Amino acid sequence: MALDFPRVDGRRKRVTLRSRDYDTALRKLAILRLQRAEATPRPPAPTEVPPAPPLVPSSSLTAWLRYWLAEIVDQEVRPKTAESYRSLVRLYIEPAIGARNLTEVTTADVRELHRFMRDAGLSASTVRLGHRVLAIALKQAHREGYTNRDVAALVKPPRPSSPTLTTLSREDAARLLQAVRGDRLESRWVAALLTGARQGELLGLELDRVADELDLSWQLQRLTWQHGCGQPCGRARGAECPDRRIVAPPDHERRHLAGGFWLTRPKTAAGTRRVPLVSPLRELVDARVAAAATEPNPYGLLWTSGAARSLGQPIDASADSRAWRQLTARAGVTGVRLHDARHFTVDLLYAAGVPEVVAMELIGHSSVAMTRRYRSGASPETLRRAMERSSGELVEPSPTR
Repeated sequence: MALDFPRVDGRRKRVTLRSRDYDTALRKLAILRLQRAEATPRPPAPTEVPPAPPLVPSSSLTAWLRYWLAEIVDQEVRPKTAESYRSLVRLYIEPAIGARNLTEVTTADVRELHRFMRDAGLSASTVRLGHRVLAIALKQAHREGYTNRDVAALVKPPRPSSPTLTTLSREDAARLLQAVRGDRLESRWVAALLTGARQGELLGLELDRVADELDLSWQLQRLTWQHGCGQPCGRARGAECPDRRIVAPPDHERRHLAGGFWLTRPKTAAGTRRVPLVSPLRELVDARVAAAATEPNPYGLLWTSGAARSLGQPIDASADSRAWRQLTARAGVTGVRLHDARHFTVDLLYAAGVPEVVAMELIGHSSVAMTRRYRSGASPETLRRAMERSSGELVEPSPTR
């Protein structure tokens, strides 16, 4: 038997032992392993780790968070995600525990953040997001040697709140379609119900990507401008800075339309897909394409704003959501979000017997499990019919006389 010891001066050290008796050889090997363990240099204890280089201008948690956002997050994370990180840091993490010294942040401080966010009336899911952002930042600080341990990893994140899934029945969908009939953007709402496409995917749909299929390879997003000036320009908002810029990773694909409107690529490869255009949506979309050719449309979008001040401009997501709420109120369908239309499409696909893998591709999910989560569940009538069929298979027919 042979065992290697740690190299000394670059030379390999191997100790070989022999014995005619197997048990004796094992005892010698155990002793040899103990000797090797004693000769192996141990890693330094936390108290022996040299101090990390100081942060500028201070070593507070706030100083690290701002460095982390500017130098790491902005270079690695998509702009919308980075903006959500920045908002959570500015509104909650910094006010709650930002004054703490980075090297002295404790598990109690992490729980203090949880309490601060709960006291602000935030949902459990939002508190969980705040914990996640702090955990990512502290993990990076630990990885770069600024802290001796990853504190946030020692604290369990809050449990997410159970979402209440609002189901959109076929009767509700029929009332919505009746309420929107003849509307300038009728095809936009029918597309939401029948394709399950996301809001940004439909609002960013261009005329040259409409044929026998809807090419959902881009999405409309409003990105936040940041200051690009080396010295403070005196403007409060980044959008007003003469050298304004969009900070994003090098591989982030985007095309500028107007103001803060950009066309960006979907977050995952599964989001880039083509949805077949079939009746009755096809006829509505064809009519919309013809109408768009007669309207101001500098960016070639299928659906544009019809307001007098923004005629032909991209439709802002907030205005689109407001129009949806007005539509549902007019149709007498309450409590249904625009995103719930995606759930309705999934229900239609399941009811039509579409294989789950195909449904996953049409909706743009990265896994079948995600598609199943979007399913609202069978209606009571469907469950009753299923029980009647199964009962009929179990109960034997009574003999005829």
